[in-house]
Amino acid sequence: MSAEQNPVKRLLGDIDTSIKNSEFADWYPISKKEFRDTVRSPWIWVLSFIFIVLFALPAVLGLYFNIGQQFAEAGASLTTDAYVRFALPIAAPLLPAVAIVIGYAAIARESERGSLKILLSLPYTRGELLAGKFVGRSAITLIPVTVGLLTTLLVLLPSEIEIAWESFLLFALATMAYGVVFTAFAIGLSAALKTARRAMAASLGIYVYLQVFWSNLGAGLGNLLSDHANIDQVTQLHVELFVSLLSPIASYRTLVQEILQGSPIRSRLLLTSSPQVTCEEMLGGTLEVTQAGAECTNAALPPQYSTIAVIAYLLLWLVVPLVAGYYVFENKDL
Repeated sequence: MSAEQNPVKRLLGDIDTSIKNSEFADWYPISKKEFRDTVRSPWIWVLSFIFIVLFALPAVLGLYFNIGQQFAEAGASLTTDAYVRFALPIAAPLLPAVAIVIGYAAIARESERGSLKILLSLPYTRGELLAGKFVGRSAITLIPVTVGLLTTLLVLLPSEIEIAWESFLLFALATMAYGVVFTAFAIGLSAALKTARRAMAASLGIYVYLQVFWSNLGAGLGNLLSDHANIDQVTQLHVELFVSLLSPIASYRTLVQEILQGSPIRSRLLLTSSPQVTCEEMLGGTLEVTQAGAECTNAALPPQYSTIAVIAYLLLWLVVPLVAGYYVFENKDL
C-alpha cells in the first residue's frame, strides 16, 4: 500500500503540513529533527522495554496471581484501579528519572559540541530553539509511557479484570503530563547551565531532594513556625499541606489518589501528619472510619487545595524552569 493509499500516513502527512504552515510553528522543524534523531537511537527502545518490565509486568502479574485471588475470595469485582495502585509507586519515582535522562543534554550538549552556534546561525531564535527542543524531547518521553500503558491494556483486555476506562485514562493523562513536566524541568536547566554534566547534576540533585526530603519539609516548616512564631495547630497543618502540594511528585500522587478514591479531600488527608485534626479542625468536617478507609464527611476543601490548584502547582514545574531557562539562555554568551 502506497503512502497515498495508507489513511494513517495520509493523516500524519496532513497534520505535518498543517503544523508547518502554522504561523506559530517556527520551532516545528527543530522538534521534528530532535524527535527523529533521538527515536533512531536504540536507548529509547531500551527505555520502552524497561517501562514494560518495571511499569506493566509486575502489576499485571500481581493482579492475576495475588490481588485477583484476594478480591475473588472477598466477593468483590477486580478492576484496573487495583493496577493503578500497583503502578503509582513505580511511576512516581521512575518517570522523572527517565524524563531527566531524556532532557538534560538537549541544549547543553549542543553548546559543548559547538553545534548550537550552527543552529542559531539558521533563521531560528533562541526561544524557538528552546520550544522545539521541549516539544521534541517531550514526545520522546511519552514513548516509553505510552508503550507501557498500551502493553498493560493489551494484556488486561482478554482477562476477567474489568477495565475502569475513566480512571485508567485519567491516570494515563496524569502520568503523561507528569513526564512532560519533568522533561521541561530538565530542559530548562539544560538551557541555563553551560555543560551537560552540570545540567545532569543539578537535575538529579533537585529530583533526589524532591523525592527524599521534600515530604518532610512541610512538617518541619510547620513545627519551626509553631516553636518560634507561636502558630496554632490548624495553621501548622495548613503550612504542612500547602508546602507538600508544591512538590510535583506529591501533586502527581495526590491527583492519582483522587482519581482512585473519587474524593479530593481523602487524597489530601494522606499528605498530612494528623488526618483527624485536618478533617475536623481545618476542614470543618467529621472523620469517620469505614471499610474503605477514613472518610471526612461534611467538609469543605479550601480553594488552594482543590483539584485545579493542584494541577496548577504541578504545571508550575513546567512553566517556571522553561521561562527561567529561556531568560538565562537568551542573555548568555555562547
